[in-house]
Amino acid sequence: MQRLALFDLDNTLVDRSEAFRRWAAGFCAEYDLPQDALAWLLATDGDGFVPRDWFFGEVRQRFGLAASADHLWGDYRRRMPELVSCRPEVRSMLTSLRDRDWRIAIVTNGQADNQLGKIRRTGLDQHVDAWAVSGELGIRKPARGLFEAAARGCGVRLDDGGWVIGDSPTLDVEGGRAAGLSTVWISRGQAWPGELSPPDHVCAEVESVAAVLLDEAPGPRA
Repeated sequence: MQRLALFDLDNTLVDRSEAFRRWAAGFCAEYDLPQDALAWLLATDGDGFVPRDWFFGEVRQRFGLAASADHLWGDYRRRMPELVSCRPEVRSMLTSLRDRDWRIAIVTNGQADNQLGKIRRTGLDQHVDAWAVSGELGIRKPARGLFEAAARGCGVRLDDGGWVIGDSPTLDVEGGRAAGLSTVWISRGQAWPGELSPPDHVCAEVESVAAVLLDEAPGPRA
């Protein structure tokens, strides 16, 4: 198997949950929302997996806001890259893999301006070889095409194998498995859904992934 690692972005390489919490707190203050608004926003967000156009339509209706859902969504996309963070340990992990001749790409669903803003703002663009963003390419995980685009960006073929690493059991693990890749699930303290076939490996945090991959493919590439 070739040394190819395709990483999810949100809540894998970057802390999307904390960034969203900070955005939601600021949004409540900006629009002078009621005391229970923050909890409602956090619950309705669905950890980022619900469609954003639906989410902001619900937000507008719930709080009777004059601004359109598109306007609210646009402001959100401009703000989120400023709030998201990537731990230094994560960047060090990516460096350790690239030093061992791994090719690294980011595979993420989301609007191009928002996701590319996160990648560049956190400096991840300097630590990966390529990225594939659904909003830029018109393909969404778990479709194989997005993983293929990431592999091409690294100059390799998806058919030669590799790894996908992410926090979504369906989008990342099942999507990666269907694309012929080995899988690492970033559990974030959650239990694996019992109705799904398990991933090849489980890591609580993404920093632990390097040890898994290097154990699977020790030594430099021939």
